[in-house]
Amino acid sequence: MNMISIIVPCYNEETRITPFLKKLMMETNDKKYEVIIVNDGSTDSTLEIVSALIKNRKNTRILSYKKNMGKGFAIKTGVFSAKGDFIIFIDADGSIDPAEIKNMEKYAEKYDAVIGTRASKESVVKKQPVIRKMLGMTFNLYVNVIFGIKIKDTLCGFKGFKRDVARVIFNELKSNRWIFDVELFYKIKKGRFSLYQMPIHWVHKENTKIRASDPLKMFVDVFSLRIKLLRG
Repeated sequence: MNMISIIVPCYNEETRITPFLKKLMMETNDKKYEVIIVNDGSTDSTLEIVSALIKNRKNTRILSYKKNMGKGFAIKTGVFSAKGDFIIFIDADGSIDPAEIKNMEKYAEKYDAVIGTRASKESVVKKQPVIRKMLGMTFNLYVNVIFGIKIKDTLCGFKGFKRDVARVIFNELKSNRWIFDVELFYKIKKGRFSLYQMPIHWVHKENTKIRASDPLKMFVDVFSLRIKLLRG
């Protein structure tokens, strides 16, 4: 790969972005990387903090807009701005160590898409609350039945794609928020793109953005998304 683009979607991450971004910049201190931070309408000081941290970094830039549009929209914005041959997105909360990026690179030539999974026997998952784990397993089972896919962990915030594949699956994205990952898997299956589910190290981080009512809404949204995709 000549260049790898790393996209980091951010929304109100002022309390967590600094240690994560410092580690990310250490891991990508090479001209083969470009780092794109997408500020998804943060209302705290995320934009100011990131701007100061990347001030002297030639391979790192920030894209920002005022209205919060959702994680899917933020990543899509980064995808169509990326110059890399392989495009990776990673959550800004620090649950996934940026060192995992180099592990993902090993599969970039062989597969069209590489996704991090917490569900593999080889994965190392720490501090995950039991309720969240059970909700995740139930949600994944539901998604696999509704969409006819075989994905062990649909919502892990660490995924990579060859650039042309990324632009195909993010084009005309119908779901801009939490369940956009599900739509990506549907498009990967429909396009018959090769896929590898990569074991990762993952640590639960506090201050989750998910509210108590969100799981139920996600189940409803998944069904609604399936109807939309059936209608074309």
